[in-house]
Amino acid sequence: MPLLNTFYSNIVHHLNFLYPRCITSALAFFVCMTCATLAVEHEASDETPELFKPVMPTIPESISRPSDWPTSIPSNLSKNVLSSILEKPGAPLEPVDEDGNPLVRDTTHEDEDRGASDVVLADYEETQVATEPTDSLEADIPGMKSLDMAHVVARVGPEVVLAGDLMTPAASEWIKKVSPGLRPEQIAELRYKIYQQVIDRHLETLLVYVDACRVIPEENFPEIREKVNEAFDQEQLPQMVQAAGVESVREYEHLLRSQGQSLSRMRKMFFERALAQEWIQQNANTIGEIPHAEMIAWYQNHLDEYEFPARARFEQLTVRISQKQPRDQSWNRLAAMGNDVLNGRPFEEVAKELSEGPTASNGGLYEWTTQGSLVSDVIDKAIFSLPVGELSAILDDQNALHIVRVIERSDAGRTPFIDAQVAIRMSLRKQRQDNARKEYLDGLKARTPIWTVFDDKQKNTQIAERPSVTR
Repeated sequence: MPLLNTFYSNIVHHLNFLYPRCITSALAFFVCMTCATLAVEHEASDETPELFKPVMPTIPESISRPSDWPTSIPSNLSKNVLSSILEKPGAPLEPVDEDGNPLVRDTTHEDEDRGASDVVLADYEETQVATEPTDSLEADIPGMKSLDMAHVVARVGPEVVLAGDLMTPAASEWIKKVSPGLRPEQIAELRYKIYQQVIDRHLETLLVYVDACRVIPEENFPEIREKVNEAFDQEQLPQMVQAAGVESVREYEHLLRSQGQSLSRMRKMFFERALAQEWIQQNANTIGEIPHAEMIAWYQNHLDEYEFPARARFEQLTVRISQKQPRDQSWNRLAAMGNDVLNGRPFEEVAKELSEGPTASNGGLYEWTTQGSLVSDVIDKAIFSLPVGELSAILDDQNALHIVRVIERSDAGRTPFIDAQVAIRMSLRKQRQDNARKEYLDGLKARTPIWTVFDDKQKNTQIAERPSVTR
């Protein structure tokens, strides 16, 4: 800098003799700026100006919820879109797992990096070569099942629904059992039907979960997550291990990985469902007692639901009429059986030993039977007219002879309001909650964009079925 100052002073001195003062001042200012620029460039000659640095496309930060929430990108991962190919320019994008590690290992580069060294890497896993050829792509490429589970099947606002979110371990096990012998497109169709059956409920859960994430303060989530995860580990996980038929959590994790799933995904889905269930109870809950007048009005408008027919419990002795056993012989046999009961022998014992009725093995007992439900009109009229506890006379319905005794009977009537009001109150409260739940979900759906793969298929089907117009 002293050298530059001296250089500047000499130039100003000589210019004073050659140009007017105004021109001299302008030229002096230009020379000063040039010298300053040279000085700065001399000091930072090794740095690239910020203007000429390449702009790296990045993934925008999520605005729907904090970065440490379940479906957010971990903060320790690079946000650069091209981060997976920067080390190998021109290489294709590689599928990665939840931790950002590549699912398909590049053995060619590993061999080049390892060279002639005999050191085995710590994460090396020996794979056995299949003895029989297979046409399954999942068997040829490690992590292919995880890729299948990573297919996007729906979007709810900023969130995505993956195939793995809909394919439960039980469904994956069922697909595994029925898939032998099926073509790949048939297996894909089975999975598609499973997605279609469960996606509506999952979308509702995700709608409520996203709404909860917008409202609940960020600082409350660590405590909520800790409690929910504790409940999962202590209550839900042991049931899942038992249902899977394995002995330990480690074996269950191995089973999940073989199905393209993971325990962290199961824990995440449990957290979403638990939070959504609690949130919808708070937003769709109806506070307040059901008015007594409203319950009476309900009872009056649904009287037919509280009416009941006459019914009876009875015992029966039967002897069938046939060619080998004419009517008179059948009559005598049944009369002898009735006399045994009159003489004190237990009705049940006589029925088991001698009766030919359908309930003879059960002592001839018929449990509660409503009036008009029996095939035999003769028996039906008898059990609703005889005094309780008395033996009937011999009843003839052309095909068989019978003796009956009524054990218990209740006449036709209507359940009084005082006995029905508890059930009415519960029914009205449930109706209120269902209406509030529907109103809340309809509001979420109205202000949240939702897309599923079934929307595109339905649109294509409607276009294909649209009749052509001939001009």
